[in-house]
Amino acid sequence: MPYIIIYLICFCIFVAWLFYEQRKAKRIEEKMSKNFWARETEANQTRKKDISHLPLVEVDESEIPIVSTSDETVLYYIGQLQKIIKEPMLDLSEYTNTDLKLAYGVGNFKTLSDYDEKFNSFLVNLTNLARAYSRAEFYKEAKDTYQMALHYGSRKVNDYTELADVYLKLDQPEQITQLITEVSNSDHPRKDSVTESLRSVLVRYQ
Repeated sequence: MPYIIIYLICFCIFVAWLFYEQRKAKRIEEKMSKNFWARETEANQTRKKDISHLPLVEVDESEIPIVSTSDETVLYYIGQLQKIIKEPMLDLSEYTNTDLKLAYGVGNFKTLSDYDEKFNSFLVNLTNLARAYSRAEFYKEAKDTYQMALHYGSRKVNDYTELADVYLKLDQPEQITQLITEVSNSDHPRKDSVTESLRSVLVRYQ
């Protein structure tokens, strides 16, 4: 009998705690939602500001690694990049949509979103070109293209590991070690994951 009473007391305490946590989570969620919509309302009322000072990403066509080939995939991505870099581009990855409107006004939102979309397309096409080069066994050009993508801000883990694979194809494992050091000393938000993945690639060589 005492065990049943103890069980019931523990059960009641658990139910009370669970109810409290649910109420607490609901209050936090409601507060976050309220704050979000307050900022969004403010953002949608923010006047258009001058954006002429923003540093556009400018890429010279000579920076794109180009090789003489009949490979259609390689040629396609080269063509895409040559077209994209003629358009204005901005890296706005640090901004949410609300932040963007608050910083520069709702009237600039579409323009800036287009600039950011162009920049993202630029990075995607760069890494796609690098993969196409690697599949076609143009490993030097693949290396140069991956390095260009990282230089311009790509932070995808795959871009690092695929570059590391190319280093192995070129018999340059020391470049992976250097890349690990660079990532470790950077502000990359996933640097632990990136460095671990790079070490895994290096192990295959050893």
